[in-house]
Amino acid sequence: MATFDRNSKNITYSGQFGILLAMVGAGLIIGSIVSVAVWLIITGRPLLEMETDMFLPKYYNAVMAIQVISTFFLFFLPAYFMAKICYRKPARFMGFTRNINYRQILLVLCILLLTFPLSAALGELNKIIPIPRKWADYFQAKEEARTAEEATLIQINSFGKYLVSLVVIGLLPGLFEEAGFRSGLQNILVRWFKGPWLAIILTSVIFSLFHYSYYGFLVRFALGVILGFLFFYSENIWLGVLLHFLFNALQVTALYLTAQTASKVQKDIGDNFPWWLGVLSLVLIVYLFKEFKKTSLRQRAKVTDEDWPDDDFHDWAISHS
Repeated sequence: MATFDRNSKNITYSGQFGILLAMVGAGLIIGSIVSVAVWLIITGRPLLEMETDMFLPKYYNAVMAIQVISTFFLFFLPAYFMAKICYRKPARFMGFTRNINYRQILLVLCILLLTFPLSAALGELNKIIPIPRKWADYFQAKEEARTAEEATLIQINSFGKYLVSLVVIGLLPGLFEEAGFRSGLQNILVRWFKGPWLAIILTSVIFSLFHYSYYGFLVRFALGVILGFLFFYSENIWLGVLLHFLFNALQVTALYLTAQTASKVQKDIGDNFPWWLGVLSLVLIVYLFKEFKKTSLRQRAKVTDEDWPDDDFHDWAISHS
């Protein structure tokens, strides 16, 4: 165990990783049980009919409730209990701190805008990567089925549903997933591997695989890398939550506008950009991250040891990144 990790309770990183996996398994089981119970209470429908009933508009509220419950138990709680078991100050370890400035927020907003043309380029690249014909047919069928399910489940045809969707599909997944992937998994791996690159790449791969979309893999992988470095440099979860929420919220807004206008508006905003703009966006994102890193280090330097008592690991890791 590194001597500069003063916040740790001296549980090995492999032990922390094992605890996190155990918490995820428990969260999956308990979350499923609670979701089923909530479904039965709200709908009063037989459990065997749940798979088909979920696509009926009248059970929209029940579906949204299950969405919140499942992500809360699968991502947020496992990361929190792992941090509670392994660290003296779990909230600090997870990055729930007020150490933030307006320049960091402005840079995050600029990076967010650039993610959309980047997503368009990566989406096109994902399509032209050569794979066996059978795989392509399988992935395409899965993508079409997933799109049809989303269109049925996420029917944002009123302003009230739009506001609910902003919270349930935009804000809460942003918070819970950032806690699970960045505060939990990435945080352990960065310490375990003594640096950010491999940890962020592995976390981003898992983050993208979780969304079950081959043709969206590179887009979500890139988003995971961006979110990973935001958390690594700032050690503040709220900046990643902000970007994640706004990224989701813009997609929700596109769905809402499509439903209101009955037009053929692209639900994926990134589809409206040429590939070359994605390349330019990547260059600009790299530059903005250099500025974000410098700004975050200056922000950290303003904080006294009394306010930032946990460990010296972050400064050491940045100096070796």
